[in-house]
Amino acid sequence: MHPTRAAVSPAPERIDRFRGDHAFLSNFLRHPFQWRGRSYPTAEHAFQSAKSRDGRERERIRAAASATEAKRLGRRADLRRDWDRIRDDVMHSILEAKFAVPALRDALLATGDAELVEGNTWGDTYWGVCGGRGRNRLGHTLMRIRDDIRRRAGPAMDAQHADWLRERCDLARIGRCDRETCHRRSGWRHDAGDAPSCIPLEILRRLERTDTTAPEHR
Repeated sequence: MHPTRAAVSPAPERIDRFRGDHAFLSNFLRHPFQWRGRSYPTAEHAFQSAKSRDGRERERIRAAASATEAKRLGRRADLRRDWDRIRDDVMHSILEAKFAVPALRDALLATGDAELVEGNTWGDTYWGVCGGRGRNRLGHTLMRIRDDIRRRAGPAMDAQHADWLRERCDLARIGRCDRETCHRRSGWRHDAGDAPSCIPLEILRRLERTDTTAPEHR
């Protein structure tokens, strides 16, 4: 094991704020992705636009200047009659598309087995948790997608991914990290206390744990 790896802090057991280092979990993150043949700047744009069957209204929401504006327009949209029945499936489909983006997929995988909780202060107890109460449907959807990505990848792809990361992660290769270089490569980096921590190394730690339990896949 490289001497720097032992100093890397493990992924947290619970992530209950989708902001700061974990802002990529928020539907308000601005990171374009494709869903159903259209490009959306945020998951919130996609979700709010899906509320209406009217093509012009959907396009107006998709083109909103911000996620906040998209949410405002979505609340005033002509709501499709089956929305309450399909909204969970719509959210799952949107987030699958969002986390198909490699940088976002890697960020999600780097959360390890942490419980993901969309803690909020605006009273959303369906998608999140407010004041200790809530169904946390968004958090559960993210964890299910994370599990699905791992299951689909399998040991062979994990090994390829590990090789790819080792080749590109300076901290893993030479024990030194250029913050700007890391930011350009993966988009996410932070310091955990006094120890270096980054998404490539968190993923490598997970893959190496898998290697020790399945030597035939090395």
